[in-house]
Amino acid sequence: MNLKINRTFWIRLIAILVILLFSVFLFFIGRQHTVLLDNKTVTVQGAELKALQLVEVQVNKEPSLELAARDRDQALVTAQKHRVTVTYTDTNWEEHTITRSFKIPLMQNMVMILIPALVADPQSDQSVWLQNYEPPTAAQLAPADEQVVTDDLAGLITTI
Repeated sequence: MNLKINRTFWIRLIAILVILLFSVFLFFIGRQHTVLLDNKTVTVQGAELKALQLVEVQVNKEPSLELAARDRDQALVTAQKHRVTVTYTDTNWEEHTITRSFKIPLMQNMVMILIPALVADPQSDQSVWLQNYEPPTAAQLAPADEQVVTDDLAGLITTI
């Protein structure tokens, strides 16, 4: 086969490369992630951090979510880089607002923001208050060769 390298060949090659680069770009900006907002008592680096009584959390420009103690909610976001804004009132009735940016690793589907850890040390590294979340796995079924007894009297019943 004789390959002609002419103007048409170069135009087609450049068109294919542009389409590939555009598809990679769309993959990065269109990837959807679930961000879980967790306001539960948590232990971080040996210290127990109590859940906040009432906190308002906003991820990017989504509507803000109000969380009480022991609450968990979610936000669906696209792209890799996001901003979380936490607004809460302390024991002296002073309102505080914390805004942090975070980046979600590419192939992680769900991450969890530990709000008490973020409020306790707002300047800490992202790895302290942002964790990968693995959903619980399904319960294991009994092996097929093991007989499951559902009733103690089932073995005594015979057909007449």
